[in-house]
Parts: sequence; structure tokens; C-alpha cells
Amino acid sequence: MLLELVELSKSFKSGSKRVQAVDGISLTVDAGEFLAIKGPSGCGKSTLLLMVGGLLSPDSGEVLIEGTNPYKLSNDQRARYRSTHMGFVFQQFHLIPYLNVLDNVLTPALATNLSQAKERAKELIEQFGLEHRLHHTPAELSTGEKQRVALARALFHQPKILLADEPTGNLDSENSEIVLKALSEFTKEGGCVLMVTHDDQAVKSAERVLGINAGRLIPESETEVLLNS
Repeated sequence: MLLELVELSKSFKSGSKRVQAVDGISLTVDAGEFLAIKGPSGCGKSTLLLMVGGLLSPDSGEVLIEGTNPYKLSNDQRARYRSTHMGFVFQQFHLIPYLNVLDNVLTPALATNLSQAKERAKELIEQFGLEHRLHHTPAELSTGEKQRVALARALFHQPKILLADEPTGNLDSENSEIVLKALSEFTKEGGCVLMVTHDDQAVKSAERVLGINAGRLIPESETEVLLNS
């Protein structure tokens, strides 16, 4: 297996109470698999994704990527590991506003000495039909174009895992289809996709769908009830 979560938990303080965002989740995802986790806002799905991505330390439990727990690495080692093993696609894009499309896609190259970085970036930009936007800044792009730039950036280092948080949340149907097709194609090349979403259409692109509610995964036998609710 490529990804394994073992009894993963995380809580946050809210006023005088603690809110259990993720509650003892265990899960395995294989190379070449597209898994979607569907749930409403506030159910813990984004917290789960951040922990998987090495961006939020769990209170307990383990994240294992090919047997490696990124939280047992130093901060610098974890950052390097994250940059080479994982790609991130968020609903809000997180593009750098003063950089053009080419330089935004090139930002992962700052962490490593990847040869022919510009050629790789230009290939991805062309793949997503953005070659005419090469020197445009994010403010000059449409919402769908911004997400395609973010996806090109996520794929730059050919990661093993793509983590997608509501990747179609701000998109029209045409751009949603482009993004979901790219995620599916990524799994055909041996990578795995873990997508969290509340979008009924988005989950149809996944090979496996699980529900999440109140920080806990819903058994596969009960997931269809959630999807139809």
C-alpha cells in the first residue's frame, strides 16, 4: 500500500470545550487508486487531509507513506519529503499573486535541483491549455485557469500522492471536468489521489468513495446512504 492511516485523531479547543475534528480514522490507499471522502462542511475532512499532507500534526495515531511517518522527520526533512512525495490542490488555489503562470508552476523547483525545470513547467502549462497565459499573473486569470495552474504546480515533481481539497468547489462544469480528468489520469500513471469534497458530481470520478461525519469514516456499506442524502 502507498498510504496508511492508523487511528488518526485531532481535536481543537473552541472556547471552553474541545472539538474532536478527526476521531480515530484508519484507512489504506493503494498506488493507482482514486479515493474520494465525501462529507458536509465541518465534518473533519479538511483536517484529515492536512494531517495526511504533513501540514498538521495529529494528536495521536500515525500517517505512513510507504512505511515512512513524516511526523518523525525534522521540520526541514518533512518539508523536503512533502515537496517530493505530495502534490496539493486546494479550493482557494494558493497561487502567488505577484508571480506569473510560469513562475507559479516553477515554485516547487525552489526546494530541489530539478534539471530542465522550465521545460517541465511549460509542458504542464501546455497540457492544461494555458500556454497563452504563460506570462499572466493570477489576477488576470479566470477561476478555472487558476485551478489548472494550481494543478500543474501540484504535478510538477511527479508526486506519489495528490491531495485535493474541494478541487471543483469554485469551478464551472467544464473546468471541473478538466480537473477531475487530470486527477484520474494521474492514478493511471501509478499515483494515488485522496480527494475530500461535498460535490456529488466530483465523487463520480473516484474509484472508491467513503463518507465522513463528526470526524469518523462511515463504513462502505453505509456510504451510499450518505451519497444519496
